Amino acid sequence: MKTFISLLAAVALTTVVGCSKQEEEGAAEKAGKQLDQTSEKAEAHTSEKMKETGQAIEQAGEDMEKKAEAKKE
Repeated sequence: MKTFISLLAAVALTTVVGCSKQEEEGAAEKAGKQLDQTSEKAEAHTSEKMKETGQAIEQAGEDMEKKAEAKKE
């Protein structure tokens, strides 16, 4: 019975020590995080530019309508 308890304690201790160790990030993890950050920045920039382009298109349409109405008069 003492052997079983000792073995169980050793397994529990190994599990706790193994789970608590924090490993350093590897090169792939660092590259992945950097890729995620770059992707998020690109998405935000693209979204902003698409909004600006949409506004410019709407303004151009309004300007064309005004010119068309002016020609009719």
